[in-house]
Amino acid sequence: MQDIMDRIILDTNVPAKASTALQLCPEEELEMQRACIEYIGELVFRSNKKLVLDLDHEIWKEYHNNVRKDTDMGKLFFRWLYDYCNIILPQDHIKLEKDENGQYVDYPYDEHTKDFDESDKKFVALSNAHAQRPPIIEAADGKWLGYEEAFKKYGIHIEFLDRDYAQRMYEQKILNKRSK
Repeated sequence: MQDIMDRIILDTNVPAKASTALQLCPEEELEMQRACIEYIGELVFRSNKKLVLDLDHEIWKEYHNNVRKDTDMGKLFFRWLYDYCNIILPQDHIKLEKDENGQYVDYPYDEHTKDFDESDKKFVALSNAHAQRPPIIEAADGKWLGYEEAFKKYGIHIEFLDRDYAQRMYEQKILNKRSK
């Protein structure tokens, strides 16, 4: 049985893909976009989902830089986000400490995770810093698949909204690059 208030960490590509105008979305991404739209709708309208954010607003800024504000889904997401930020619980608004080199203290650095995308380390560090280790909701970014098992060792889980699409992207971008 799930906690009454499910906590999540939302990768930027979920609201970004949901807010993409339909005519700008490539045909092969339409199913994934629909999954993102449905997830944002669930997040906005279901009170049992609690978004975990960082106190320095790194994720909030990334949303602002990547989510379209001129579409109905973008407007819906930002209206909800602004309201949510006014009521976020202290335990879900976490300070991400950095060391003298600017690296996240709560990121699980080891030989299997050190090369993970620098711009996405904040999501992993945030999950690791939270007492409940909320899952990271991922639209379909294939590079996460290559690190999924390594993060599981630390109790950090990735939930793909479209795992099939992520697998195709992983094979195209990562596995094909390694074979060259």
